Amino acid sequence: MFKILVPMDGSNHALKALHIACDLAIKYQARIVLLHVLSPDKNASDILDLPISRKFSPLLFARLQLAFEKSSAPLEPALLQKVGHNILKVAAARVHRLGVESEHLPLAIGDPAENILSAYQLTSANTIVMGSRGLDPAQNPNNNSVSHTVFAKADCTCISVK
Repeated sequence: MFKILVPMDGSNHALKALHIACDLAIKYQARIVLLHVLSPDKNASDILDLPISRKFSPLLFARLQLAFEKSSAPLEPALLQKVGHNILKVAAARVHRLGVESEHLPLAIGDPAENILSAYQLTSANTIVMGSRGLDPAQNPNNNSVSHTVFAKADCTCISVK
């Protein structure tokens, strides 16, 4: 079966990428494979700024607001895991509403690009559809964004969405 890997970080670009991936999955009878990579340096403000955070459970949203009020330090690992699970849950619900088959990989920790590339190899995905920060090469001369790194190293069809 055709597989489309969709890394989800909860950003607007990732949500748009998910929508496009679902359109492709419907057209080509493909399966969506969702992935979330935990970033240990994220704080509550970073998470609350994500549009997807409004879809989190009320308890998680309240815990994030409390963490935001108390400190700007990175979130504790257990809370980050809850955030990752909620991002995947919201994404899976969107995919399910469209009638597309999906699965999600266990939460990954560490470098997003390397984890996405590992997931691509593990799943034998045919396509990667992911959001891009949309940085101009002049703003990012090393081209070290996650999407640039993934697209340079993956040898499958890659679609960048911004």
